[in-house]
Amino acid sequence: MPIEQESASSLQEEASLVARAKEGDEIAISQLYRQNAPGIYGYVVSRVRDPALADDLTSEVFLRALEGLAQFEYRGIAISAWLYRIAHDRIADHFRRQAQRPTIPLEDDLLPAQDGIDQEVDARLRVEHVGKAIEQLTAEQHQVILLRFVAGLKLGEVAHVMDRSAGAIKMLQLRALTRLRQLVAQTG
Repeated sequence: MPIEQESASSLQEEASLVARAKEGDEIAISQLYRQNAPGIYGYVVSRVRDPALADDLTSEVFLRALEGLAQFEYRGIAISAWLYRIAHDRIADHFRRQAQRPTIPLEDDLLPAQDGIDQEVDARLRVEHVGKAIEQLTAEQHQVILLRFVAGLKLGEVAHVMDRSAGAIKMLQLRALTRLRQLVAQTG
């Protein structure tokens, strides 16, 4: 089956699923959650860097989605784009609230002994290195990298989430990747 037909078919199936969910079909709601929760959680945890907080915010995303499902209009773009937009807003709200109250981060002082600890340390250092480089990108470049490569959204979906054209997202992604390569090379 050609990709265009497969994509159109999956969008039609999703449109049907969304319509059933809007009517209160619990199975359809559950299926939408199962299909989208892992990606939303991955996006949120990559932004807040705290698994417990990411769990809470992901739950909040789906609660908001459930509350707003009746007003959701299916326009041929995957519902995940709408969910990522809600996630983006929840994350922004979280950081606004955080800016208003000081916190002290807790660190893991003791790590359990593990086989291959050197490999794990190297892997964590590489991830931390790239993570620091990503943090040096502009806010929009940071978001496009996370949505495209962490969340796995398509260009059109990222365009919807960021309220921009697909062409603008392509250019933003190119600039972000170019800058990211430079930053990693400088500190590597």
